[in-house]
Amino acid sequence: MAKSLSLLSPFAIALLTAASPAQAAPGDAAEGEDVINLVCIGQGEKLDSSPQSTLEWDKYDHKYRVKQGYEMSMKGFDSAVTLQIGGDDGRIRLPEKLIPPLNSGGDHQHWWQLRDVSVGSTEIRASYRLNGLNSPKLRIDRTTGVITIKGTGQEFTGRCDKVDAGARRF
Repeated sequence: MAKSLSLLSPFAIALLTAASPAQAAPGDAAEGEDVINLVCIGQGEKLDSSPQSTLEWDKYDHKYRVKQGYEMSMKGFDSAVTLQIGGDDGRIRLPEKLIPPLNSGGDHQHWWQLRDVSVGSTEIRASYRLNGLNSPKLRIDRTTGVITIKGTGQEFTGRCDKVDAGARRF
């Protein structure tokens, strides 16, 4: 773990520290089930708009005119997501960059309830509702630790590490 931490940028280490999950309450998972706490560091893309000014030929006045508008493009970013999964229930903590301006809630710390949680021996699948039009789906490969999140106008791919609540890092 120390070797892999030395490969992380200072930005990623700060995110890992800030995004560490809170200790799960005993009643969060069914009796006999473990709560899985994950921190996933990676890269994402989201739909972004920026103001654009162009010159356009006015065929009636025979001169160029300034035309104002917006240009839509995908913008990349580095960030981290945190997950807590216990049985068929769970939640995900999203960075602000993955939360659209019009959203359906989450809590004040950006935690979103997971829906349709499926924990298998090789993968974990779930979805969450950002708003009425966007319910991103996530998939975690339990062998490699790779997470992919795909929603309308956003994507995130990263690598997850298990975090034991209450355990010392070193």
